[in-house]
Amino acid sequence: MPNPVMRLALILCLLLPACGRPLTVNERAYLATLHGATLDTDRVRLAGTLIENPRLHTRKPRPRVACTERVYPPFPAGPVVVSTGAMAGFRSIWFRADLWRADFVPDWPHRIHLWDALLLAHEITHIWQWQNRARTGYHPLKAAFEHVAKADPYLFDPDTRADFLSFGYEQQAVIVEEYVCCRALAPDAPRTARLHDMLVKVMPVAPLQSLTSPEVLIPWTGVQTQGICG
Repeated sequence: MPNPVMRLALILCLLLPACGRPLTVNERAYLATLHGATLDTDRVRLAGTLIENPRLHTRKPRPRVACTERVYPPFPAGPVVVSTGAMAGFRSIWFRADLWRADFVPDWPHRIHLWDALLLAHEITHIWQWQNRARTGYHPLKAAFEHVAKADPYLFDPDTRADFLSFGYEQQAVIVEEYVCCRALAPDAPRTARLHDMLVKVMPVAPLQSLTSPEVLIPWTGVQTQGICG
């Protein structure tokens, strides 16, 4: 949950129509392959003004099964210490200064920095949830409550075949992340096709065969892409 200073920053930004920058041309093109016309990109605003929360949180290590886990080195044994890197509210997303980018996909569609592409896809999915709230039932406070009610609201089974909207709001955003990861590193893998079929029921995800394969810059040189998506 945001601390009082973060909550104040959130309220102030909600009151300022021009808070943050609009999506770049490249970001819009990238997101069009995910959310398509169900996302009104003109209304989205991004800012690198998230105040870093001095309170760190811990969680249990996640199974190293998902693509989004395996592209990073294993955590040391014991609880994992985490800090909020970004926060979405209504039409705006605030990023921590060290994670802020003037363009999260500057070389799309020829090359992507996977970490930046995953982060943008995750947070934009919360904007999509808000814009489509008649169907999703989303409200930022509901998503925030997931962090109170669940030890790890992001954890999901990447081999699931359940309906997308049956998941929690953070899980939905992670599923979109997982699809982006698999699409980039293993476009022909079974999980990639399964996630595509799940997502296309709720958003017009671009057909896999219609996309070129970009060069993917991976955050960890030790990653093994063979079998990364089942």
